[in-house]
Amino acid sequence: MDAISLEVVLITGMSGSGKSVALHALEDAGYYCVGNLPPELLSPFIALERQQQARRVAIAMDVRSGVSFPLIPQQLDALRQEGVSLRSLFLDSTTDALVRRFSETRRRHPLSRQEGEVDAPERHRALVQAIELERDLLADLRDGADIIDTSIIRPAQLQSYIKDLIEAPQS
Repeated sequence: MDAISLEVVLITGMSGSGKSVALHALEDAGYYCVGNLPPELLSPFIALERQQQARRVAIAMDVRSGVSFPLIPQQLDALRQEGVSLRSLFLDSTTDALVRRFSETRRRHPLSRQEGEVDAPERHRALVQAIELERDLLADLRDGADIIDTSIIRPAQLQSYIKDLIEAPQS
């Protein structure tokens, strides 16, 4: 099967910005979806999907990949050079929106290093620092991606937007 026939959508972006919602929307649209794929497995996974003659694949990757995260831009370039049709979606949100979302859940930001009891202002400062660090780490992936600001949209709106965006021709 020709390598060009595999369509890959990479979903990345800020923690709490809706990557899981976007991945579910792509799954509903007929994509085979994998969440939090380690960067070391990206090329082998794409090779396997090509071998199995897959047509549409969506992959979510984020800062939880740790030290291997910086490898992603080079891997994406290599896949494009191999003829893989690759579309990158970057989900973003304002810092205020992300702080609000994390304060509404029991989940901690993946880059937060809170240990022991801390007061609410200290927790807030630590969360804002983690969000800004994540923003810096993701800067290379943000460049060249379709950026979706999820600050003021609900999950159902995001799902609809993702489906419409994927069906539209890539520009």
